[in-house]
Amino acid sequence: MSETTVLTTRETKRSFGLGRGALAVLLLGLPFLGRQRITITSERIVIESGFWTKVRDDVEVFRIRDVVSTRNLYQRLVGIGDIVVKSVEGRGPEEVQVLKGVPDPVGVSEAIRTVWNRSRPRGPATSVD
Repeated sequence: MSETTVLTTRETKRSFGLGRGALAVLLLGLPFLGRQRITITSERIVIESGFWTKVRDDVEVFRIRDVVSTRNLYQRLVGIGDIVVKSVEGRGPEEVQVLKGVPDPVGVSEAIRTVWNRSRPRGPATSVD
C-alpha cells in the first residue's frame, strides 16, 4: 500500500498573539516564514519547522500512543489550538511532539486518530518491539 497524504496544514500567524504578532510585523514578517508545516499521511506525521535552520521530524503513525488537543482562551477566540502527539520508540522513553497554532485542532487530531486506527494491526495483541 502506498503512502497517501491525508492532510496538510501549517501553524497559523494567529498563534503568535497580538504582542508578538506586532513585533513580527516590525521585523518584516521574518518569524512567519519559519512556521511549522504539518503533513499527515497514511504512514506518518511530518513536522517541518525553522527559518534559518530547517528541522524535519517524522513520527510513524503506528508508534503513536496518545493525541491531546489543547486550547487556551486566546486560541479559542481565534479558532486555533495546539496538538500534543505522544509516541513510543521501542522500549525507550515516550517522545512528545507539539504541533503549535493549528487551525481546527479537533479536526486535525481526529485525522491523526483515523489514520492511526487504519494502520494498527488487527487480531491478537502484538508488541511494538
